[in-house]
Amino acid sequence: MADETPDLPTSRLARWIAIAVVIVFAVALYFRDGRRVPPLTSPVAPAAAQPAS
Repeated sequence: MADETPDLPTSRLARWIAIAVVIVFAVALYFRDGRRVPPLTSPVAPAAAQPAS
């Protein structure tokens, strides 16, 4: 009897793990910084006045 092949090949498993890591990293960055970043379509705010030194 031949050896049974695994249901999920190692390369495919590694690919799914890499995709999951990228998604988790993106979600973590969103919750760290994303809520404070203004949307790309918002008008540019005027620059704050620089104090004279």
